[in-house]
Amino acid sequence: MVLLRRLLKNRRWLILVLLLFISIMIVNITLNQEAIFKKIEIPIITVLSPAQKILSKIGFDIKDKLDTIPQIFYLKEENEVLKQQVAELLQYKQNLLEYQRENADLRNLLGFKDKNLQYDLEAAEVIARDTGNWFNVILIDKGEKQGLKKDMAVITNEGLVGCIISTTANTSKVMLITDERSSISAMLQRTRDNGIVKGSIDTAPRGYLKMDFLSQDANLVKGDIVISSGLGGLVPKGIVIGEVVETKKESYELMQYAIIKPAVDFLKLERVFVIKGEKEANQ
Repeated sequence: MVLLRRLLKNRRWLILVLLLFISIMIVNITLNQEAIFKKIEIPIITVLSPAQKILSKIGFDIKDKLDTIPQIFYLKEENEVLKQQVAELLQYKQNLLEYQRENADLRNLLGFKDKNLQYDLEAAEVIARDTGNWFNVILIDKGEKQGLKKDMAVITNEGLVGCIISTTANTSKVMLITDERSSISAMLQRTRDNGIVKGSIDTAPRGYLKMDFLSQDANLVKGDIVISSGLGGLVPKGIVIGEVVETKKESYELMQYAIIKPAVDFLKLERVFVIKGEKEANQ
């Protein structure tokens, strides 16, 4: 009795005794009722198994998706890097093609210069255009400091471009032979018939030339090459101007004229040579 009174006074001991008693009871019931639990367990597992499978699959799917989130960000970053690299490679390719094209142009110009050692040539680049309905003028990056002067002829390896009409210290304006103000003494290379090539907008289509003052007896054939005759002193003799694409009689039938397609493609003109003069024979 004394022990029981002490236990009642000390509640912590009382709680421990109760918990121990309850545990003993549960173990006893479990051991005695094991068969009953087994009978209940099987139907419950059978019923819950499909739901468990579904929940398990959902859990794995969610885990897989959560695992792929970092990978998505990594792939996105990698994709941006690859796009940048592709853009850089395309730019390198374009630069390489441009360098190759420029190198080929320079080789052609150098070859042309070597073949025309009789002329004192100054190489120049086209830096601006002033093309309107009536006038065709380009600006080149060489001028008085390089010894260029008004009326000097400008050519390429293809043929005659025009003549300088004004200069500054480092630039020059060049009037193209397609300009309506242009007038050049010329002749047919095959027959040596002389005439005047004009950048006329009358009769000739835009961008083409008109060769006037050809005699009625001149033997004109489509495809004939027209060259400078050297008369007048502005353009040296023998520079290619273009080729005949059409011949017609003048209305009064005392003369005939030819439509000339220029040898130079002025829309693609980038580099030119200025003829500063002819070299002396002993040079």
